[in-house]
Amino acid sequence: MKIKKKLNTLLLNHIDESLIKFNETKENLDKVYKIANFFIKKINSGNKIFVYGNGGSLADSMHFVGELVSTYKKKKRKSLPFINLSTNIASLTAWSNDFNYKNYIARELSGTANRGDVLVLISTSGGNVAKKQSLNLIEAAKFAKIKKIDLVSFLGSKGGALKKYSKISYIVKSNNTPVIQENHKLIFHLISEILDQYY
Repeated sequence: MKIKKKLNTLLLNHIDESLIKFNETKENLDKVYKIANFFIKKINSGNKIFVYGNGGSLADSMHFVGELVSTYKKKKRKSLPFINLSTNIASLTAWSNDFNYKNYIARELSGTANRGDVLVLISTSGGNVAKKQSLNLIEAAKFAKIKKIDLVSFLGSKGGALKKYSKISYIVKSNNTPVIQENHKLIFHLISEILDQYY
């Protein structure tokens, strides 16, 4: 019973924090629209949108891209040019083994992305060089800046290193990784809803 009581407290605290962040998203809908409208502008200009994150954020990026390449709710909507990076495991492991894992995403972008395309990076920490957090995302952001690829980021905490490289960033101000990820998922669904209505 003591374990259940402790668990209940943990679970309820988690739910409460998630609800607080969801309500903050209501107040930040203008930022969600801004990102969606930026995507629409880029799609209509013939650009591609590349998406990536590490770990759970990679799973979220695959989910997000899946909604847009396949369908979200609108079954007759056209496929949209969103591309998930790092899905070719042979290339990822070859480059990581022979060279350096941290610059693989930049390497993949160098062969696929053009000036004016968009890179979407998802990170609960935002990256930190000193702490060696998400160094591959930071390298990708640096590459995007050099090649004039616009960076849109979905971050947590205070935004980390990626914030300064981003044309647009949405920051979930929390240090609770699962809560940040849940809020990112909500935002990806909201953007999918907007794109469903537009196309």
